[in-house]
Amino acid sequence: MLRSNKRFPFTVSALIVMAMIACPSLSSAQQVKVWMTTDDQQTKLQPRRPISFSFRTQHGTPTVFVDERENYQTIEGFGASFTDSAAYLLNEKVRPSQRDRVMRSLFDHWSGIGVSFVRNPMGAADITRYDYSYDDLPAGQTDATLAHFSIAHDLVDIVPLVKLAKRINPQLKIMANPWSPPGWMKTSDSMIGGFLLSSDYGPFSNYFVKYIQAYEAQGIHIDYISMQNEPLYMPGDYPGMCMPANVSDTTCGTSPTDETTAIQYELAALANAKLNTKILIYDHNWDRPDYPETVLSNSQIAGSRQIAGIAWHGYGGTPGAMSAVQQAFPALGEYETEHSGGTWISDQVRSDFEEITQVMRNWGKSYVKWSLALDENRGPHTGGCGTCTPLVTVNQTTGAITYDIDYFTLGQYSKFVLPGARRVYSSNAPGFVSAAFRNPDGSKVLVVYNDTSQAQPFQAVWGGHAFNYSLPGFSGATFTWDGFQRHEYLVPATSQIQASSYNDESGIETETTSDTGGGYDVGYINNGSWIHFKNINFGSGVSSVNVRTASAGNGGTIELHQDSVSGTLLGTATLPVTGGWQNWTTVSAAITGANGVHDLYLVFKGTPPIGNINWFQFQ
Repeated sequence: MLRSNKRFPFTVSALIVMAMIACPSLSSAQQVKVWMTTDDQQTKLQPRRPISFSFRTQHGTPTVFVDERENYQTIEGFGASFTDSAAYLLNEKVRPSQRDRVMRSLFDHWSGIGVSFVRNPMGAADITRYDYSYDDLPAGQTDATLAHFSIAHDLVDIVPLVKLAKRINPQLKIMANPWSPPGWMKTSDSMIGGFLLSSDYGPFSNYFVKYIQAYEAQGIHIDYISMQNEPLYMPGDYPGMCMPANVSDTTCGTSPTDETTAIQYELAALANAKLNTKILIYDHNWDRPDYPETVLSNSQIAGSRQIAGIAWHGYGGTPGAMSAVQQAFPALGEYETEHSGGTWISDQVRSDFEEITQVMRNWGKSYVKWSLALDENRGPHTGGCGTCTPLVTVNQTTGAITYDIDYFTLGQYSKFVLPGARRVYSSNAPGFVSAAFRNPDGSKVLVVYNDTSQAQPFQAVWGGHAFNYSLPGFSGATFTWDGFQRHEYLVPATSQIQASSYNDESGIETETTSDTGGGYDVGYINNGSWIHFKNINFGSGVSSVNVRTASAGNGGTIELHQDSVSGTLLGTATLPVTGGWQNWTTVSAAITGANGVHDLYLVFKGTPPIGNINWFQFQ
């Protein structure tokens, strides 16, 4: 699917043929395939006419630089969840003659979008037909030995579909976690509300073991678990449970139990059962990075090889939080495990391209939507979200399938970025955001999104060569090609350089900006934070720099250093207080001693919170 046709026409001149022989990187990547989704949804994951690399770059055109030699995280997959409702609709309401086609459209990379990561509720969630666990008992009864444990519910719809999905895509990763354990394990004696009883750490940990073993008996390996969905939220009308990082956190009341202790029990239970399923910490929004940091302050947890990383949801905060935690715990992975599309989102195309790209640029190993399927009324659901949107809609009466826009926006990534791909360096550009990957077979994938309302051109530079393309406003495209990068890239210092295009950073987070041109600004800046940019070409010299900045905090300064954080000081720019985090102004500073090609470090000084920067440009 991702392989280019490397034959070229007989009409190609001898001169061009000789140039291709002399430059293998261009000859191997002559053709670039393109798929596009437009904001008006008239074009949805549609192939466009292939384009070609050229030897020339265009000065003054917004430029996305791609460097496959600089690697970041390994990608595990993109997907959604086999909720009870999704499995019921796909297995019982879709006509049997159509089921395989629909499943292939979801899980196959060739004929579909290649979903490769699913997150499955252990028991009822909100997108479900009724409340259930795997060990339900009448009020007042308990089952500490889990003698009544059974996954009989899942054997009807969920297990058959997971098996089919695994046959279609053998690389499928599966995560599982409860919205609530059985009610008898909780202070509420109900799946709704309450906390885990301190006497039930043991039964709770064995509940996971029983689930994993039951699925293994069906030939389904569970790759990951988390202890609790959204542990800092206590829903009132569907199953849920608050489980703070430690008992001193009273976000949703005073709990007798916490996730730190629950994970310690779970690690022991998994070891005793000789299970290699790994644990993801937290499983909630980006706005509370202190939660996983608290859990990981426990040395037993932080040092365990059975802790895979941190699970995040997208309903609060910014994906930039993942980079901060990644920097503190570089051996662990960052997984985005839930963010539903919904009727509350005014522009789903824009929201998805902006967010998935930002998640990938902040070390995300996965991006997972919510329910794979819902019906024409965005159900069935017992409570909670009645406005969530799925990847596919199943009409309960006719069984007809329609594909929601979420299917196509997710597919711009999931169809092309294969499990095991590595994210590689790509820059953002004025008006554009991007994410780039190298697949295990060496093929390249670049996703570019036009984050402005107007159609505009850009160029992508890779290995010293470039292709040019124009994208409609608020629309995105995926570009794929083969070949080998032979040369470094050079960034003209006099071009507008997006602050979010850094190669490396310390102590910052990115966030979406409302400044002209859209994209991401760099914020959450502390004293001593820095961002690093490679291969800045100062030419014969520059004399000043303009910096786009905003601050509702204390303001501060940026020191511009050559080649290292403590390298030659080229100049210092003042970051003023502007009265708002998105109230932007442009400041200037003198620059001396900058010429030739160098790495550039922007080092921030001041009392936090300092401010945000969007871009800078040398004169």
